[in-house]
Amino acid sequence: MQHSQPIQHWEPEEPEYDGQLELPGIALDKSDDLLLSLDELEEELERAQLTAEEMELLRRFRGTTAENRRMILQILGR
Repeated sequence: MQHSQPIQHWEPEEPEYDGQLELPGIALDKSDDLLLSLDELEEELERAQLTAEEMELLRRFRGTTAENRRMILQILGR
């Protein structure tokens, strides 16, 4: 049996932590910029949110047969 060198424990360098999480695509230079970016993000999320009617249509579409889904997509021109 060969004697092996003990493996030294390696710790990666940790980035400096100033208490603020970084979100990709959002500049943290100015707090006003961050607030504007968050407002814009909130507007986009609200715009993408389905209405109750859209959710019901999607539920019904998913619950129908494959043939009916094909016909619906054909009617819609897709």
